[in-house]
Amino acid sequence: MLQNKVAVITGASSGLGRAIALRYAQEGASLILADLNEEGGEHTLSLLPEASKARAKFLRTDVTKEAEVEAAVALAVSSFGHLDIMMANAGIGAPGFLSQLSQADFEKVIAVNLTGVFLCAKHAFRAMQVKGGAILTMASVAGLQGTMKLGGYGPSKAAVVQLTQTLALEGARFNIRANALAPVWTESPMVDGFVKGLRAGHEAGVKRLTADIPLGRLGKPEEVAAAAAFLASDQASFITGIVLPIDGGHLAGRIPVL
Repeated sequence: MLQNKVAVITGASSGLGRAIALRYAQEGASLILADLNEEGGEHTLSLLPEASKARAKFLRTDVTKEAEVEAAVALAVSSFGHLDIMMANAGIGAPGFLSQLSQADFEKVIAVNLTGVFLCAKHAFRAMQVKGGAILTMASVAGLQGTMKLGGYGPSKAAVVQLTQTLALEGARFNIRANALAPVWTESPMVDGFVKGLRAGHEAGVKRLTADIPLGRLGKPEEVAAAAAFLASDQASFITGIVLPIDGGHLAGRIPVL
């Protein structure tokens, strides 16, 4: 689906970013993998199909620093001639009750999850104005409804949703599409950390998280990556401005105890 496409993926050193990188490579894209974690980034590179390794580079990138985001976009253009896809995936969490959340932790979450996405979108937009492209953002179901102990993370993702909608409107005349992915709890290091914070044991913690997911399990990174590949592809050429829940039915409602 992504043959001859060039993509920048932030947060590509682990979790959803790694899964998206692997799927994009399988679909034929050339990649710039951007992340602070150099060791993880090199590991992601090592996992790519052999045929894709010559079409992928890692660049240490702090998405809260504009010059570094701009450099990642510039590397894509200088290495592969253009930029077709920006997958603004990098994100962090600071779980805890609002009354106990420090200002520093709240501001860090906003810096990475919102300002980082803004910077990725800004510089991708500039690079895509000539031939169009797709900007994907990583929102969350926590950005579509309140979630206890995610008082920093949820609002940051809610803002990403509106940022993405604005991008879709401003990008339409340049054939730049913008869409947001909104996963529910998904198997990833971030969710593992949240489960650990519940102090209920891993199995009991996961059970608590999946209680409101009708399909009865956590999402898989590969399932998020499949949606990210479709929305980045020409198969989604008339889809822009949407927020796609990848949530096992979570937002559909609640299943009563019968």
